[in-house]
Amino acid sequence: MTKDMRMHIRKNCLVPVRFIYEGEKKTHYARLVNYGDGGLCLKTRTPIEEGAKLELSLEGYTPKESALGAFDSYPVAVCWTKQIPERGLPVYETGLKYRG
Repeated sequence: MTKDMRMHIRKNCLVPVRFIYEGEKKTHYARLVNYGDGGLCLKTRTPIEEGAKLELSLEGYTPKESALGAFDSYPVAVCWTKQIPERGLPVYETGLKYRG
């Protein structure tokens, strides 16, 4: 994306998170790099398929409240994934939107 077309402001961060694919039990790990009212962005070592539905868990973030939680879980859907250059290793950024 050359121009930021988002409707909601994003806040940068670097928070460890974990996620599972809907209907599966295997836990995957990532870093949350930004978040906002409209969604989130993760950084991962493997690509996440566009359209995938995930259950994302992270400590200390609640989209509707200011209270901290101990690994609250949020249903999200993958909007896009792209490979980014980083020290010669495959690294991916993935855009997520909240599911109701």
